[in-house]
Amino acid sequence: MTSTQSLDEVEAHRPDTGSGWLPLAVAGISLLFGIFGTCWAFGWWEYPLGASGETMPSLLSHLPNDLSAGLLAVLGWLGIPAALAFRRYDWSPSAFRPLLVFAAVEALVFGLLATDLSVVVITGYLLAVFGIPAAAVFLLIGAWRQRTLRLLAVVAAVFVVVAQLTVGLFDWAAFRQLGEGMATVPDKLGTRPLYVFGAFLLGVAWAILTIQGSRAARHRCLACGRPGARWTRPEVARRWGFWATIVAVLCPMPYALLRMTWLLPNPIGFSAEELDADPGIRLFGLGLGLVALAAGLVTLGLIRPWGEIWPRWMPVLAGRPVPIKAAVIPGAVATVLLLVASPSLIEMTWSQGGSSWDNLKWFLLFPFPVWGASVGLATAAYYYRRRTPCPTCHQP
Repeated sequence: MTSTQSLDEVEAHRPDTGSGWLPLAVAGISLLFGIFGTCWAFGWWEYPLGASGETMPSLLSHLPNDLSAGLLAVLGWLGIPAALAFRRYDWSPSAFRPLLVFAAVEALVFGLLATDLSVVVITGYLLAVFGIPAAAVFLLIGAWRQRTLRLLAVVAAVFVVVAQLTVGLFDWAAFRQLGEGMATVPDKLGTRPLYVFGAFLLGVAWAILTIQGSRAARHRCLACGRPGARWTRPEVARRWGFWATIVAVLCPMPYALLRMTWLLPNPIGFSAEELDADPGIRLFGLGLGLVALAAGLVTLGLIRPWGEIWPRWMPVLAGRPVPIKAAVIPGAVATVLLLVASPSLIEMTWSQGGSSWDNLKWFLLFPFPVWGASVGLATAAYYYRRRTPCPTCHQP
């Protein structure tokens, strides 16, 4: 296929109108922020995204409340016609370029400036509370299907017994205290996380529209971006994707190891006496450490055979090809979460006024910028290696 044929085929399969539900969804969320922002700016409702009393404020919260609320209101109202304009991709380049710039500004303000570290914190907490039990169930199911998993289940059982006998990790008091602490979370957080996650989703949606618009402006397929650069070829992506995956696997390990020290006589971060007096914190901290450890192990699947064929211990799915979306969607979500939380984390770390060594230790424990970038590259390489001919433009 020649380049001219490829371009003609892309043009033939490009939707000019009615390009899906995303522009409508963006317009709807923009309308909500236009209404909320107006009410916040005029003082009719209390502004929930300010820095007052917040331990991890967003960058936007450093502006005066009325100014930042007004900015969100203006971008919300203007975002409605701009989003609807993305239902057509047959604009002239001179008309389309300002629209792309505006979309990029919307993605920057809502996705980075208005979003804070809480998007990652809440996601991690949810994974610790619900993900760990779900993983344990899968481990038990797999133990009946494969010898390796049976051995791993025995190791896990020994770990549980030893942890219980040494530090009383699974005492009823620990679970009761953990439940009581979780029950107070909604009252402590209030409605702020809802607006933060709303801004996060709106920023991500604007970023997707910007990418699609950029593809249209460069006469590429809206669905896959083909024809792509040389570094997107499978044989090239395999090389740089390997090293990106290794970095992504290593990034959460310092945090996971730190949490595991809470089972030792000399834990890091807390004294043994503090953890003994507050067993719920120890139990929850171990859960977060296991989430970090599991995140690294799952990321390793992007370069391992079990990342392309479901392993034998998986019920129902064993032996079947892993759908590309099953790996790409979680990887993309993790990438975006880590990257949009990075400015808030960096600002919070340096605002504490610690020494350079203290800041470095925080960065080693929470390397969100490097972790997010490496997960994104690893996920992209996995996608480029495994993608099939595009059903829209039919290019290989």
